[in-house]
Amino acid sequence: MGTARPGNTGLRCSLPDMQILRVAGFSLLEVLLSVFLSTLLISGITVLLSASVAAYRLQLTQDQLEESGRYARDVLITHISQAGHRHTPWQDSTEFPAVTNETIEGNVRPGDQLGLQRWSDKNCYGNENPVTDSSGWPRFYLLQVRFWVNASKNLAITCRYGASESELQTQINNFGLVENVESLQVLFAEDTDGDGIGDGWVKAQSWQREKNLQAVKIAMLLTTQKALIRAANDQITLLDENFNAPADGRLRRVTVFTSAIRGRL
Repeated sequence: MGTARPGNTGLRCSLPDMQILRVAGFSLLEVLLSVFLSTLLISGITVLLSASVAAYRLQLTQDQLEESGRYARDVLITHISQAGHRHTPWQDSTEFPAVTNETIEGNVRPGDQLGLQRWSDKNCYGNENPVTDSSGWPRFYLLQVRFWVNASKNLAITCRYGASESELQTQINNFGLVENVESLQVLFAEDTDGDGIGDGWVKAQSWQREKNLQAVKIAMLLTTQKALIRAANDQITLLDENFNAPADGRLRRVTVFTSAIRGRL
């Protein structure tokens, strides 16, 4: 009778059946279809984003043109409305022009030139005249301004200030107020029958008497520096002038306003 070997129970154990796991993968066709759909989705998002950015830039540029037009309008109206002002009219019977001889009718591009004057106790910078009268108040000196579109396509201003016309000193010279201005057109309302109401609009130096001018109408053509849109040749009307805009893709905007010459009243 044999003896069992140590460590051997004499029993044969069987392992449980192993289950083979199969992981289902993507076929080549499914991978290609996924890549195509992803590319199509990304392309759509890119186009949509580009269109949104372009629309935002266009709206931002339009707002900037409007803001530039408002700023130029405010500056011009300030000077136009005060033109012809005399601080002691009862002591001076001489006619004092509100519109100076520097007002010139120019070509459609860059346009007209506007010259104005008034007596003011503030200089070209808006500071009070340091020269005072016997009562200690700032003295009124002659202030002359000129507006035009310079060679850099800026609406420019030159301002002179002095005790008399022969003593004028230039304080501001060819200073650009607004950039990218292509044309400045100016008309003047003249009262020809003496009823205090303008009877029609005339060009610079075409009035019968400067003293009868009641108001000034201005049109400015502002443009962007770079091309933003696709555009064909276009004709733009500025008051009584036509401007042929080239097809350069630049955005253009016309600003028109009118101001009464209240300083002479």
